Amino acid sequence: MNLCHGLYVKQNWLLPKEVYMTFEDLKTTLYRLEKVMYGYNYEVSYGMDIFENCATVEEFKMNLKKTYPGSKPNEISLIPITVNDFWEEINFGLSYRGDTWAGLRLDEKGQGTFEKLEKDYKDFICEHIDNTTQFYSYPDTSGIPGYPVFWDYRFVLESSKRKFLFIYASASD
Repeated sequence: MNLCHGLYVKQNWLLPKEVYMTFEDLKTTLYRLEKVMYGYNYEVSYGMDIFENCATVEEFKMNLKKTYPGSKPNEISLIPITVNDFWEEINFGLSYRGDTWAGLRLDEKGQGTFEKLEKDYKDFICEHIDNTTQFYSYPDTSGIPGYPVFWDYRFVLESSKRKFLFIYASASD
């Protein structure tokens, strides 16, 4: 079972298997997504890290602490979530438009750019999800980039291939 296909088949968001985005491509995509989502009293921050050769959650936490020295991964417990909860939060952040005082307003060209970047972001995530992936919420903002005001998330995806993805994003004024 492909956990992305069932959620996104209607939007046709899966890439053919021979087309993959590199991590460097992803960093460019996230930078561009932040720029296109800059709005009236509104800005976003997106990030992702890949930790390979981590056999346990404890090894992941040690590597996270090395990457983000101000973080406190040893003081928290990861919270198991469902794949649906994961995608619901991802989609909420991408679709949030704010109100009359702060938010994102895109013209037709900006919307087209946003939709391509949104697709690329989700496709990259989907490349790292299979039926053995475990989904967790990371419940602490300490030391993690971003400043949550309107929305935020921090997720850990654990694969059976000794790989952990740390995905985070937030929106502020």
